[in-house]
Amino acid sequence: MKLLFSRRWLQYFAFAIVAALVCGLLASWQNDRRANRDAEIERIEAHYGAPAVPLDEVLPSTDAPFSEDEEWTHVQATGTYRTDESVVARNRPKAGSAGYWILVPFDVQGGGTLLVARGWESGSGADASAAEAPAPPPGEVTISAWLRPAQEGDSSENTGESVVAVDPPLIVGEEAYANAYGYLDSEEPPPAEPLEALPEPNTDPGSHLSYTFQWITFGIMILVGVAYAAKRERAAIRRGERDDELAEDSVVDGVEYVVVDKEALKAGGVKRPGRSQAAARKAALAANLGMEPRKIPRSRRREQEDEDAALDSQLGV
Repeated sequence: MKLLFSRRWLQYFAFAIVAALVCGLLASWQNDRRANRDAEIERIEAHYGAPAVPLDEVLPSTDAPFSEDEEWTHVQATGTYRTDESVVARNRPKAGSAGYWILVPFDVQGGGTLLVARGWESGSGADASAAEAPAPPPGEVTISAWLRPAQEGDSSENTGESVVAVDPPLIVGEEAYANAYGYLDSEEPPPAEPLEALPEPNTDPGSHLSYTFQWITFGIMILVGVAYAAKRERAAIRRGERDDELAEDSVVDGVEYVVVDKEALKAGGVKRPGRSQAAARKAALAANLGMEPRKIPRSRRREQEDEDAALDSQLGV
């Protein structure tokens, strides 16, 4: 037990505990992300394939709140497009290709304007324009679309033809449904030339669960590794392969360290029975100075006898 409470091993244990706690926190963070992603996938699967409901059942007014749980609700509305006010939403990739969303205000019968993302066009750059995009159907149109939460935009990032965030009040004005926009499913009557369909929602759960188990495993491995190293060192001490005092700290007070010529040790330094002359001189010097003999660990005593023999051979004694 003395080994486990040495300064060196207390430092090892402290490091292992801190590292394991960090791994535990990271595992918890990944598990929270997994739970959030699972809830999002469940919401998509529940709403995306559901029948369309009237828009006013979900958004009874233009300033009605729109909760996260309502995202991807399938709605239907009738009205007319404001084709001349179309803009593009930049930085909307699809299948790894850069592109835009074509946004068109849709005046709903009964009041209010729903900003609708009608489709996707390839391209990039802030100078993008919806002028060349296929036009929506003229006159009265019935659309079905999925509702998505409005984004917070910044007018300084927008141009007259393009925007970065889908922020209905900023793009359309006060008459817009403020908290949601439409993600087009279909139009009736259909347009003369359709746009490329918008990307379907991503339902890939990601690697959060795998990362959670990885961080838990790392934390356990750290604790088990330190415990195993301590067990091996204790076993080595019991077998006499390592001194308890040396195992506690790298430098032991009161132990004399001697530089030995290894070549001389190989050439003629051999262990001699009894006390060597070098050891005898050390003992005599200690007696003359009135010093008590220093206790030396058993395993170190054998090493010192070899060192004394090597010194004797170097001195030609």
